[in-house]
Amino acid sequence: MDTNELKSKLTAFGANVRDSAGKLTKSAAETSRKAGERIRIQNRLHKAENQLQAAQLALGRRYEELYGNRNDPDLAQYIADIANARAQIAAAHAELTSLDQAFVCQKCHQFVTENQKFCPHCGTELFHRDPIVDTDYQEL
Repeated sequence: MDTNELKSKLTAFGANVRDSAGKLTKSAAETSRKAGERIRIQNRLHKAENQLQAAQLALGRRYEELYGNRNDPDLAQYIADIANARAQIAAAHAELTSLDQAFVCQKCHQFVTENQKFCPHCGTELFHRDPIVDTDYQEL
């Protein structure tokens, strides 16, 4: 093989590499562009879905305010679920309030209320000092 033939083959090889690299670059750029566009569309989709959920929630709240006391059989379960959730919320608030007046038994580490002289969990007699902050009780 002479030099001219080698130069010709190297030139053709270089042209093939350049064409392949160009195609690969275009393909990567197109894939990247599509991925970016996909993310933008998904973000718009999530935003619209969140807006829909917020509107439905607001509509449900408003409906309950206006018509919640009606006996609509189609909505009875929802109204019952709301009443149940409200009762659970009230009970949880009451528990939190009672914790403000609670102590921790030094022996079993369970909560007891300030008006209890003996721990209902282990029977240890308690000397109440400071609420929850101070859990250092003395046993008799």
